[in-house]
Amino acid sequence: MIISFSYNGDSYSNWNTESEEFQRLNIPNEEKVRIISEQSLTNVLQARKVAYQKESDPLYLEWQYDQSPESETAWRDKVAEIKARYPLPTE
Repeated sequence: MIISFSYNGDSYSNWNTESEEFQRLNIPNEEKVRIISEQSLTNVLQARKVAYQKESDPLYLEWQYDQSPESETAWRDKVAEIKARYPLPTE
């Protein structure tokens, strides 16, 4: 994963978290894990947001317009599909 982050007032841009250079940074491993976890969560939340806007929001608006059970089911199914496609990271 390529990330940008700040640590102790220093900015780090475009670091590959799997590289030896990242591992050699003078940052405690616990901090590295925290930084990677935060970026993973941010990535998933952003991907979900885009998917909701493109895929489920139009279905929601359709359901609000016609109030049919079929439209509601289509919308709820799409939301569940997006959540399954982009699961939140677990600790």
